[in-house]
Amino acid sequence: MEGYFENKVSVVTGAASGLGLGISEHLLSKGARAVFMGDLKEENLNRESERLNEQFPGRVHPVLTDVTKLEQVQRLIEAASSFDGHLDFVFNNAGMGMTLPTEQITFDIWRFIVDLNLMGVVYGTYTAIPIMRKQGYGHIVNTGSVAGLFPIPYQAVYAASKGAVIRMTESLQYELEAEGLNFSVFCPANVKTAIFNGLTPPPDSITVDEAVEYVFQELEKKNLLIILPESSRQFDALFRQDRNEFDRVARQIAAERRENYRTRGTYY
Repeated sequence: MEGYFENKVSVVTGAASGLGLGISEHLLSKGARAVFMGDLKEENLNRESERLNEQFPGRVHPVLTDVTKLEQVQRLIEAASSFDGHLDFVFNNAGMGMTLPTEQITFDIWRFIVDLNLMGVVYGTYTAIPIMRKQGYGHIVNTGSVAGLFPIPYQAVYAASKGAVIRMTESLQYELEAEGLNFSVFCPANVKTAIFNGLTPPPDSITVDEAVEYVFQELEKKNLLIILPESSRQFDALFRQDRNEFDRVARQIAAERRENYRTRGTYY
């Protein structure tokens, strides 16, 4: 029996590093017919696509893409859909973290994060939907965050962008599943990627491989909401089931981060 990802055509944004690169590698290792890798950083994109093409000849297709530009996202997705006449997966993954005290947040930062983390996903999702509706199938996978599931101190901007991604994805699943489309949004906690901007990742961070392996297991089940790791699933349950205890923990986190910013200049 053919695997869920085998012989499929996929798009991945933010594909030249971190989770996007891990997703691209896993798709190829699971037999994807073609992976169209979109990324803004040309040097990284060329290096990683060339490396993967040596291992998976002819199956890697780099496309320089700024996901804040609708026309560039459309070009990426249309290139993939015209490659073999179908579009099976779109991973709207490009994004950026943002953990800062409120006094350091400007309206320009708000606009940048919303354009990247939210509108970049909107562009990818709503460009792919008409193609997938016409063919009667397809799976759109959006990268959320645990910050979009429950409130985390010092992440108001990031939480707002990711919370919107989560609700949009869930709403579309119920609307379009009758037409053969599937939607998933995966919500990781700390993953060891460049999102930490050169800082040593927090001690509870998991590796990219650990994150992507779990996500792919859940995608094969066509699960809508994917939360990882286990500690985050427990924290999400606490938020939903015992708000008083969650509030106590969240205030403790806020106090710790406040002190860390005062003494270290970072939140951990």
